Amino acid sequence: MTVLRLTLLTLASTFVLSACSNSALDAKAKVASAEDMSAALRAATERAKATSGPGKPALWSINDDDTTVYLFGTIHLLRPDTLWRSPAFEDAFSAADTLYLEVDNSSAAGEAEVQRLVTELGLFKDGRSLAGVLDDDEEATLDRIMGPMGLTLEAVNGVRPWLLGLQISISSIVQAGYDSSKGVDTVLNLEARSSGKEVKFLESAEHQIRILSDVAMDDQVSGLMVTLETLNMGADFVDVLAGEWADGDVTGLAATMSDPIIFGSQEAYETIMVQRNQDWIAQLMAALDEPGVKFIAVGAGHMVGADSVIAMLEDKNLSVTRLQ
Repeated sequence: MTVLRLTLLTLASTFVLSACSNSALDAKAKVASAEDMSAALRAATERAKATSGPGKPALWSINDDDTTVYLFGTIHLLRPDTLWRSPAFEDAFSAADTLYLEVDNSSAAGEAEVQRLVTELGLFKDGRSLAGVLDDDEEATLDRIMGPMGLTLEAVNGVRPWLLGLQISISSIVQAGYDSSKGVDTVLNLEARSSGKEVKFLESAEHQIRILSDVAMDDQVSGLMVTLETLNMGADFVDVLAGEWADGDVTGLAATMSDPIIFGSQEAYETIMVQRNQDWIAQLMAALDEPGVKFIAVGAGHMVGADSVIAMLEDKNLSVTRLQ
């Protein structure tokens, strides 16, 4: 799977995004410093480790007279040896006639669209270059951290800061043993298609990529610097998040997603979490109006905490039952 595909998968996954990618998602927002980000990551890790779950990823359901909607949080990159399937999950997924994912992550058409968008929005095409938007200190930071990776400024000079930060982050996660082909969304998408289920998507590739690409250039650069300075913490934090998810520890998982500093700012948190969750609710309510069995699978961070999809559904006086 290409880096461009991983770009989209990582953006869809709040886990990797919050841990180690460019978090400046609003031109008005100031990106948290590397020191603040590091402190927030450490604190979130301790909060997560203080609680535990039942040992299986959380699964919920909503029912009415003729419809069942299952809700399952996902991780988009996983270690190959991660165990996450259970009898309750298998029964729910097998029964579903329709699978809802965040975005198309496996079809040839989806891949081509991501390639097109990242080429259009992730590369300089206006006469500028990465070297031209960095000051001397920022260039020195880039050289210091990218040098051991075998990368030079010249090699990435045509890449916009948001994309470079994301590519470097993903590379560190992959080197730590995470595999996008083992990610839950990818696995479910392929299985659903092979079994004849209908597959629907809650967002477009362009919407997801523009969350990062539309950031002001100064904020892109600031985000890249924070990414580089906290890179050594990224894989460890994702390990904690993946462990909390596999354990079904929604309290610990929510604790890691509650600090806006982890996202870079309050505005970033609103953009990544709250606004997207709100956008999805109307589609999930529409799914509940259709007869049959629907399976909703989105990034697990969106399923936990006060601003989660689950909380928003409960705010609509729906009875959401946790099955595991």
